[in-house]
Amino acid sequence: MVSKRMPSGSFCDPFGGIGSVGSYFQSKGYSVWSGDILNFAHYFQIARLKYSQPLSFKRIIAELGLENRNDLIDLLNSITPKNGWFVKEYSEKRHFFTGRNARKIQACRRKIMAWARKGWLSHGEHAVLIASLINSMDKVANTAGTYYAFLKKWHRKARNDFRFELIPPVSSKSKGYCFHEPAKALVRRRYFDILYLDPPYNQRSYAHYYHLPETLALETTPKVHGMSGIPSNISAISEFNKSSEARNALIDILNNASFGLLVFHYTDDGIITPNAVRDILCSYGKIEDFLLESKGYTTEKEPRSAKHHLYLVQNA
Repeated sequence: MVSKRMPSGSFCDPFGGIGSVGSYFQSKGYSVWSGDILNFAHYFQIARLKYSQPLSFKRIIAELGLENRNDLIDLLNSITPKNGWFVKEYSEKRHFFTGRNARKIQACRRKIMAWARKGWLSHGEHAVLIASLINSMDKVANTAGTYYAFLKKWHRKARNDFRFELIPPVSSKSKGYCFHEPAKALVRRRYFDILYLDPPYNQRSYAHYYHLPETLALETTPKVHGMSGIPSNISAISEFNKSSEARNALIDILNNASFGLLVFHYTDDGIITPNAVRDILCSYGKIEDFLLESKGYTTEKEPRSAKHHLYLVQNA
């Protein structure tokens, strides 16, 4: 439905997350500008959107006396598992990972950090390795999707052996641009043919629910607390998580943006009510409203349905 109204051009995703939506539109030929305030999300976007071809890792391969990128992957999968902060906090105290997988993740993390300190990695190569480590880690995590809680029993995926794999970039001739900055700053940069907004819609902060990927991206060993092991100094709470600020935050972004087509994704259960959403969007053009039924987030056994809307607004 979006491509029919705007078949080509620039696509801006300032709440880009790990780059899933941006990757899709870049694969369709759009020039994607993606952003996020979380470091791990920014690294994922670099890995998926910024480069048209897989990176060569020429410097690190030469320093280690390796032949190619596959040798680098094999090295990370064969290094000796290590104990440490990660193992203690997220395997022994909290069962996010089996002991063996946690030690392998710990060893990979230390190795990548050491290479970066020696200056053997470019910024892009470092980002790709960290994003790939997090992505590989997630495949053996004993979770239901976020790192706010671990499962009481070991999930079958958590019993699999950890294996480091590089995230492949999107196959596309179009360019991707990645920014580690607030949404309001990114939308100011230029005119966009399509502006896609998918902001947080409730009080659950992404920084809390994805605290462990963010900690790995920051390469820190913070003091953590509670069953989730959340860092005590965690930050990056969005205005969209706050009932007193979400409505004005949306207006502020739109007032600072220049676009041809607005695509706004939100839920009926969100902090901003459906009527308020329509009142805001109608100032920018004619609204087309598409209802999307999906499974809602719940901690209960019974499934919960949620009504999401995709609002399309052709700028007047």
